[in-house]
Amino acid sequence: MWQIKSKRGIMNQFLVSLLICLMIFIPACYMVSKIFRTSEQAQDNYSEFVQELNTFAEQGQTGEKKSILLIMDDETAIVYFQKNAPKVVVEVDAKLPNTDYSIHLMKPGQCDDSKNCLCLFRDTEFDTELFVEVSATTLKGKITVIPTQIICTDFDYDLAVETCSIGESTLVNSYTCSDGFMIERALAKKSKAVYSYYEIPRRTVLYFTKSDDTIRLLGDYGVTNE
Repeated sequence: MWQIKSKRGIMNQFLVSLLICLMIFIPACYMVSKIFRTSEQAQDNYSEFVQELNTFAEQGQTGEKKSILLIMDDETAIVYFQKNAPKVVVEVDAKLPNTDYSIHLMKPGQCDDSKNCLCLFRDTEFDTELFVEVSATTLKGKITVIPTQIICTDFDYDLAVETCSIGESTLVNSYTCSDGFMIERALAKKSKAVYSYYEIPRRTVLYFTKSDDTIRLLGDYGVTNE
């Protein structure tokens, strides 16, 4: 009799433990699958984005305008590097006094240095310096962005922007880019060192026009609920 009760107790304990494991495991699997599904969507969109740019460069007419949907995950950026440039530098003119800083985006080794290169920064590390002496009277912050997970594509044609100030502004007057440009979704905010930045929505329509061997990003862009 005691042995039967003991077996029942073990079985009940096993069932309770199994139920607890399922209660933890199933929501965790759902969250992980949701994260990877989102990242896969943004990655696939980047490939489609590049393909549409290439098609437009080959088949578009001078002066023609084209819209392209861009989907980006949070804390990521698309960065365009001009050939022979080791990095893109973004000078940030912040609204608050003494909070200006610069973003230095290092070119990944995947890029062919003799060609223009577009990269999706999926994950990054930061080297942050809060007070860098620019002149005898000026101190600025400096954020060096080092990509750790990336997808890059080399281009034979040029990309250009009318303005590097792309997105909704938060305590910022403007971005000024050199040797390329950046389109970010909360990348600067991810560093946790600054409070002034631009940020585009997850789904954004960008407009491009063609001029000879240059594809130019126009200033009119907008949110889409598609």
